[in-house]
Amino acid sequence: MSSTRQNSSVKLSIAGLIVALMVLGCGQRAQNSGEAIELSKAKTSVEAQAKYLVGQANGFINSGQFDEAIKTAKYVLSNLDSNSTAAQDIIEKAKAELKKLADQKLQEVKGKLGSLGQ
Repeated sequence: MSSTRQNSSVKLSIAGLIVALMVLGCGQRAQNSGEAIELSKAKTSVEAQAKYLVGQANGFINSGQFDEAIKTAKYVLSNLDSNSTAAQDIIEKAKAELKKLADQKLQEVKGKLGSLGQ
C-alpha cells in the first residue's frame, strides 16, 4: 500500500473514531419526555440539564414525536431556564408541525367525503 493510501486510511479511521466518540458522548436517546427528564437529572448543572433536554426535544421533533418535544421544552422553561429561546423555538416548531399534520388530515377527510357524494 502506498504511503498516500495508508495516510488516507489512517485519517478515515481517526475520523470514524471521532464520530463514534461524539455519538457515544452525546448520551442516551430517550424514548419519551419523562425518560429524557429523568436522564437529565444525572447532569451536574442546571445548564447541562437544559442543554441535554433541548437536544432531546430536537431529537423528538426530528423523529416526529412533536408532543414529546413540547413536553420536554415546557419542562425546560418551567423548571430549568424560563428564558430559554431554544425551548421556546422548539415549542413553536412542534406546534407548527402538528398544525401542518392536522391540516393534511383535514384535507384527506374532505377529499374522502367529497368522493362519497359522487
